[in-house]
Amino acid sequence: MIDFNQQGLTSEYVNLHNSTNESAWQNIRIPIYCLNGKPGPTTLVLGGVHGDEYEGPIAIENIITSIDLDKLNGRLILLPATNVTAVMSGTRLTPEDGLNLNRVFPGNANGSLTQRIANIITQDLIPLADHVIDLHSGGKTLNFAPCVFIYENTGENFQTTLNAATAFGAHFTVFIEDDFSEVMIDDVVKKAGKVMIASELGGAGMLTRDSASLATNGLKRCLSALGHIKSITTPPETKFARLSEHSEHIICDDTCVFEPSVNLGDLLSKGDIIGYQHRLDRIDEPPKPIISKTTGALLCLCGQALVKRGDVIAIVVEIFDSEKLQKSGI
Repeated sequence: MIDFNQQGLTSEYVNLHNSTNESAWQNIRIPIYCLNGKPGPTTLVLGGVHGDEYEGPIAIENIITSIDLDKLNGRLILLPATNVTAVMSGTRLTPEDGLNLNRVFPGNANGSLTQRIANIITQDLIPLADHVIDLHSGGKTLNFAPCVFIYENTGENFQTTLNAATAFGAHFTVFIEDDFSEVMIDDVVKKAGKVMIASELGGAGMLTRDSASLATNGLKRCLSALGHIKSITTPPETKFARLSEHSEHIICDDTCVFEPSVNLGDLLSKGDIIGYQHRLDRIDEPPKPIISKTTGALLCLCGQALVKRGDVIAIVVEIFDSEKLQKSGI
């Protein structure tokens, strides 16, 4: 494992043995970087937990190649391709065992490849950190209005978390009710008493100029708010929203081509048409309108035009201003 106390920039691989039909003594090498500056906090930054999400890995690489170590406070532990085989194959799940890295925490030291990666993060990396930033986007099948997620009821960490999240400057800062699964990294970080920040910065299996720029500059601003560097940009204004069991999740009821009528981030009223389902294999069904049943912001759309039964078509979340945020008691 890398020397986390060495000054300056250190890079190494986390080496994991793996045995497959194609490679009996395979060695999986996960790139890891450690940047040490003046005394200060430690932040762990993860990208590529899912292999078809590209904003996080690019933002982390850009931080590594551009940061001024002489002006860095504290320590950054950076994994741009946390699930490296998924990243290199462009898949959400780990190709070797078919598991979702963010559904196997806290992991298992004697388990499959994915479980062992989760175990290393849980046992070796999170204990070193004061803060954890886990950068995601929607992957191939979802597309998000750029947002940062923070959890409600984070106790003494709430203000630090809120400051860092809003400094990121995503279109939305989204509060999530404290109902996340025990098999996700969020639960491990919360139980360890650390600050947890996550993101959804686009999707549809794409990386655009805008999404890459927001991910890179947003991460820099977030690290500045956490005390590591001096920010040189003012964050764009963010809107506050809540993703909860009361948010509207529109699920496809049959295989179709979805034609959107609105854009990500748009504010919707109850009764607005979000788009149309086209059953192109039928002559007896006209395009079916998909209507919002609530008032809120369009946070997410399907990432591909072809949508199958059970897939998410859209997510509409509650939007509220800063005054309502204060009154809500979050």
